[in-house]
Amino acid sequence: MNGQQATAQHSIAALGVPAYNAPWFCARVASPLDFRPAMFLFYSLLFTCGVLLAAPYYLWRLRGSKQSASDWGERFGFLPETLQQAEPGAIWIHAVSVGETLAVVGLVRELQQRYPGRKIFLSSVTPAGREAGQRRLPGVAGQFFLPLDWKWSVRRALDRIRPSLLVIVETELWPNLLWAAREHGARVVLVNARISDRSFRRYQRIRGFMRRVLGNLDRICAQTDLDRERFRSLGAAPDSVVVTGNLKFDFSPPRRGDFTVVLRKALEVAGRQPVVVAASTMPGEESRLLPAWAQIRHRFPQALLILAPRHPARFAEVAALLGGQGQEFVSRTSLRADEQGMAPQLTSAGILLLDTIGELSGIFELANVVFIGGSLVPTGGHNLLEPAFWAKPTIFGPHMENFRDMARLFLESRAGLQVANSETLGTAILELLEDPSRAKKLGEAARVVLDRERGATERVLEQLKDWLKTPVTTLTP
Repeated sequence: MNGQQATAQHSIAALGVPAYNAPWFCARVASPLDFRPAMFLFYSLLFTCGVLLAAPYYLWRLRGSKQSASDWGERFGFLPETLQQAEPGAIWIHAVSVGETLAVVGLVRELQQRYPGRKIFLSSVTPAGREAGQRRLPGVAGQFFLPLDWKWSVRRALDRIRPSLLVIVETELWPNLLWAAREHGARVVLVNARISDRSFRRYQRIRGFMRRVLGNLDRICAQTDLDRERFRSLGAAPDSVVVTGNLKFDFSPPRRGDFTVVLRKALEVAGRQPVVVAASTMPGEESRLLPAWAQIRHRFPQALLILAPRHPARFAEVAALLGGQGQEFVSRTSLRADEQGMAPQLTSAGILLLDTIGELSGIFELANVVFIGGSLVPTGGHNLLEPAFWAKPTIFGPHMENFRDMARLFLESRAGLQVANSETLGTAILELLEDPSRAKKLGEAARVVLDRERGATERVLEQLKDWLKTPVTTLTP
């Protein structure tokens, strides 16, 4: 190593690049063919700036939450000692939030059944995602919050659980996580992979960097042919990308739940029909829904709107909005436990605010019409499949970018309705409420789409089997 390279190594080490990587960095940085270390270092610096700038906002949002010191420690890679693994061979699955967690429930259960000798760890980013994992996958070896995307923080997690396989769900392309996992010796697979229109436009601007990020993936299991071509155009190796379908079609059937049973009886006693469910609404959407709801109540005075905001942090905000606009509503958490006590609470309220987690999937069964939130405002929409399981007619707005192929399937199969804006939403709901026969056909067609598209879980397992067939006891630490 010459003097210039030694100086460069010292500078790199000061910026946090491990010493054993510095000679490789110095040798590579002069090459016009591979600037990966320099690009990743620049990304890390930008990421650090982003964390510092965003920290006050997220601290404000998390005020009063139950985030513990251990939760924050996990975000810096300090996982609990109880997760320490003596031998390699674990499977690490990362699902950012609730939707991604629910998408891989079936996959995780199949992995547990087929490879009982391998421990499975589940990471998430949001508290709601972690809660969904604890509720739906209590049998995994451990759960933790994903460390922030610095190489030193993700290495701590890798050293603790020692995975031989890292499975990333959908679009969580954290560059340092993928790079560190490959250096650690783990296979890295992206499942249920998709690229939204907006993300694709952004990734194209940094295609050179994305080619190096995607180069750390051993396999990309894409949802559709379009997703496959997008990954390839961004630089993924053509033979590493396969189409396996959408895991969300293989979701576990939702349970009715005790609350759904009691609520049904209470609605009958209170004489409240029809029921409209507005599911997973996003900021700015509730205020657009209320004029449509007034239109529906004018035609059906006994109708009830079950309003379910997407994020728990917004429950109080939406309650304040309803109260400020003079809406008569009752929150789920204030309802009495039995139908006789609950019915009087529902007699006059026009809106039931669902301020709980985990009950929406069963409540869809009570709906006459379902509106899918996140679609009247540009946040990408939400999943259509749980109401489809109950064969419910479903309406969504123009912004379904995150579920574009699912929305397309439903529209092509005449299994869903799309409205252009909030002004036409009320009319569309009324048309279905006034024509039960049409509503029934729409719901039945949705269930047909759901049943037809199942099977992605088995196709993903086929892609993973060669990397999991070696017994854990034969793996070299």
